[in-house]
Amino acid sequence: MSYPYHFYAIVIPGLEVTAAKELEELSAHEVRTDSGGVYFSGTMETMFRVNLRSRCITRVLLRLKRFTAMTLDGLRDKVEKIAWGDFLSRESAISVHVSCHSSRLMHTSKIENEIHEVIRKAGFSLNPGETGQQVFIRIENNRCLLSIDTSGERLDRRGYRLESGKAPVRETLAAGVLQWMEWSRDETLLVPMCGSGTFAIEAAMMGIKQAPGMSHDFPFLTWPQLKRKGWERIFKRTQAMIRDDASSLSIYASDINPAAIEIAARNADRAGVKKMIHMEKKDLKELSSPGDAHAGLIVCNPPYGQRIDTNVHALYATLGKIYKKDFSHWRMVVFSPDHQCEKHLGLSVKRRLKIKHGGKWVNILHV
Repeated sequence: MSYPYHFYAIVIPGLEVTAAKELEELSAHEVRTDSGGVYFSGTMETMFRVNLRSRCITRVLLRLKRFTAMTLDGLRDKVEKIAWGDFLSRESAISVHVSCHSSRLMHTSKIENEIHEVIRKAGFSLNPGETGQQVFIRIENNRCLLSIDTSGERLDRRGYRLESGKAPVRETLAAGVLQWMEWSRDETLLVPMCGSGTFAIEAAMMGIKQAPGMSHDFPFLTWPQLKRKGWERIFKRTQAMIRDDASSLSIYASDINPAAIEIAARNADRAGVKKMIHMEKKDLKELSSPGDAHAGLIVCNPPYGQRIDTNVHALYATLGKIYKKDFSHWRMVVFSPDHQCEKHLGLSVKRRLKIKHGGKWVNILHV
C-alpha cells in the first residue's frame, strides 16, 4: 500500500531502534532506521499522532520534494514549483537551513538566498532565526532533499523543566531509556541521584498515559491545508487515554542535595505528576527498597567527573556494592561515561546502549 506522505524523525543518536519501535506502535508505516533518525510514512493524522504521543523523538520532518540540483537556476526552478501555500502560513516567520555535501552546489549562503527569494516572492515573511516555521534543504551528491519541520520547538522541551541541575538529561533520552528497559506502570521505579527529576517525571507521565505533546505549539496547526477535524479527533483520543488511577504507581526519586529535590518537585508539579512521585532527600548509601517491594527497576545517572566535582570512580564502586548487597533481585540501568567507571561498578552487564549525551558518547548499562 502506498502512503501519501513521507517523514523523517530526528532522534538522539543511539535511540534509533527504540524510536522505530515506538513509531510502529503509533501506527506509522514503512519504518526504517537511519543514523540519527528514522524514516516512516503515513497520513497527516499519522504525523499528528507521532508529534503528540512520541516520547523519544526530537523532531518530525515532512519530506516535500526530492530532485537533482546541479545549478542555482535549476534549484530555483524546482523550488518554485513546490506548493508552499499548502504548508506555510502567511502569519508565520520562516527560516531556511541548508547543508551541502559532495555536490556542485556547495555555497550554502547562495542557496539560502535563492530559497529566500522564492519564498519572499510567494508572499511569505522570513526570519533568520530558528523560530516559526523551519524549512530544511540538504544537498548530497547533487541530490536535493527539501523538508519542512512539523514539530516547531524540539519535542524534548515538554514545558515542565523550567529548572535543572548541573547535568540535566533530555526528556526524550529519559523516556527512551525507560522504553528500552520496557518499564511498565506495574513495576516499582527507584531514581537515586535524581537531579531535576526528569526520569521520575517521564515515568509518571508514561504511567498515566499522558502524552508529552499535549501543550506543544505545533507549526502545522497554522498550515492552510490542515484538516482541523482530523487534528481534533486525534487530540481528543489522546486526551481520553489519560488514566486517573495514579495511586498504583510506585515511583521514588531521591537526591542528597535538598535543592535538587525542590527543583524536581517544582518540575513535577508543572508536569501535573507531583502527587505520583515520592521524593526525598537521601544519600545513595541510604538507598533501600520501599515498602514491601522485592523487585523493580533502578535508573541511575551518576554525576560524571567532567560535569560535577566528585570522586566518580568511588561513586560507581559504591553503587555496585549497594546493588549486590540489597538489590540483587532488581533490574538496574546505569549511565557510564567510560570503561573505568564500568570497571569500578563491578557488575555483570546484560545489555548496553551507546548514545550521544551532552555531546559525548556514553554507555547505558543494563545490569
